[in-house]
Amino acid sequence: MSSDCSLGLKATDAPPKLLWRSPERILKVLDYAIQPIADIGTGVVYGYEAQVRNCGLAGANTPEALIDHAHDHGFLAQLETELLRKALGRFSSFRTAQGTKLFFKLDGRDLGTENDPRMHLGTMLPDFGLEKSQVCLEFSERHQQTFTDVAHHAINDLRQMGFMVALDDFGRGSSELRLLHDMSPDYVKIDRFFLNGIDCDPRRKLFVTTVANLAHVLGARVIAEGVETEREFKACREAGCDLVQGYYVAKPFEEKRSAKLFYDHIRAPGIGGAARREKDRIRGELLDLPTIQYDASMINLLDLFVQNQDASLIPVLDANREPRGLIHERDLKAYLYAGGPDDEDAKAALDFPLRSFVRACPVADIDSNADMLLVTFASSINSDGIILTENFRYAGFLSATSLLKIIHEKRLQEAQDQNPLTGLPGNGAVSRFITDSAGKAAQERHLCYFDFDNFKPFNDTYGYRQGDRAIILFSELLQRHISGSGTFHGHIGGDDFFAGFINMDQTDIAARLLALQRAFRLDVESFYEAEHRSRGYIEAQDRFGTLRKFPMLQCSMSIVTVPRGVSVNPDRLNDEIIAMKRAAKSSDDGLVVTTLEHLPV
Repeated sequence: MSSDCSLGLKATDAPPKLLWRSPERILKVLDYAIQPIADIGTGVVYGYEAQVRNCGLAGANTPEALIDHAHDHGFLAQLETELLRKALGRFSSFRTAQGTKLFFKLDGRDLGTENDPRMHLGTMLPDFGLEKSQVCLEFSERHQQTFTDVAHHAINDLRQMGFMVALDDFGRGSSELRLLHDMSPDYVKIDRFFLNGIDCDPRRKLFVTTVANLAHVLGARVIAEGVETEREFKACREAGCDLVQGYYVAKPFEEKRSAKLFYDHIRAPGIGGAARREKDRIRGELLDLPTIQYDASMINLLDLFVQNQDASLIPVLDANREPRGLIHERDLKAYLYAGGPDDEDAKAALDFPLRSFVRACPVADIDSNADMLLVTFASSINSDGIILTENFRYAGFLSATSLLKIIHEKRLQEAQDQNPLTGLPGNGAVSRFITDSAGKAAQERHLCYFDFDNFKPFNDTYGYRQGDRAIILFSELLQRHISGSGTFHGHIGGDDFFAGFINMDQTDIAARLLALQRAFRLDVESFYEAEHRSRGYIEAQDRFGTLRKFPMLQCSMSIVTVPRGVSVNPDRLNDEIIAMKRAAKSSDDGLVVTTLEHLPV
């Protein structure tokens, strides 16, 4: 529940000491707001978290204090049940609720004990026209004693009923890796502590990336909760989070008119040509397996295997076509074939819930690149492949054999494309990037060219081996200063390099390039003899055979920016880049920047 719980009180006011012992009286003053949870790639609203309001009017400073009070006075289970009813009423009143999910926090203490009304939450859903798969129950490690064996069985029973389960505030507690293993949640919500400043803290980004990879292996989705800035949002997307929630997306609201179907400002830029081709390859390898609903009967499952005798596994989907796992034919055989045809136990097995045989399976989005899919698959145990989704709906099953085939083809293509000296994408890859960029009129594009100054006399004086060392040094610095989502770097050949940026700030790019230029100038000095370093130049023949003084190596750089909405012809764009390269050679600081208003198509 939200910490914004004291509406109706001034910051300096002490809360009224009411805290009634009657849940009915408390419920009268409480209300709910909902906060959108959006797809981090498309901006489409995936669900809403219910956040309690006005608990200050009941005498509690925080939702936790209210829940503690209810627990201490023996009506926690009743209060949480009625709070869910209240939240469902708010959620179902929104037109955008159709096809989305409601995330609702349950404290979980004493869950599953005798006569616990929380074990019958499903009975109220028909009143609101909702499916169980539309409700996700969030649990956290706030009270370690909450997760007794009884509570774990209760959570599993709720999942068996069809509810989704989330592990909230992941990373806050000391034993949450065990909870992740034992609970097998459908969602993992990263604690805000690890997202605050993630854009400038490599350790926090590493933590989030690691958790995202682990969650995907276990078949769970990752929610970045409490994201407040664009930089945090982009870092979470790069770290592999699937969903995002926080003030950067939208604040909690209560009015129906505030609900949206999607948030355009968090929509990811379109993928490039190479990524699009890889996605098409992955889609072409997907197996179109028969699927079954999570609440289907065992008879339905057996009929499906009989009708599809080549299928050894069947994906299990919920009512929204989101994957819940796989059923393997081998898991059924030992159970169903244990007795003879007249065995009463064998007949009873047909009435056993299908969902009891569902296995977790690695899940990834179809926009994931092949290397990330390989990491996810390699980290899983005894997995036959990966379930792929598109907009979180089932898209198909990628077998291990197909994945290895895609990786092999990708490695062959990379070997053909990369420069043999530096290992960076070569001239062909650079040309494709420029061509792809020319067609992205909906995005701002920045194309950068790098060229060494005085490289030939350096090569003539110190030899080609030392020249190659200088080229390798620059390639390493280029990769260090230019990385992350929306960036590309390549080696055209010789001392010519290229970098591209999509939807980034031109000033920030210029700052990165100047830092790269400065680092190269300082590091390459060690390649010169002490005498040459002390006087700051070398003497060598120019291209006409005349002996001249040449300053030490540095690089000239140019930035050609193509704004959104500007149509570009790739050949003209290439000509513009070359012209700017020449201008950079004669500039004072070795950097020129231009913004193209329009180039003929």
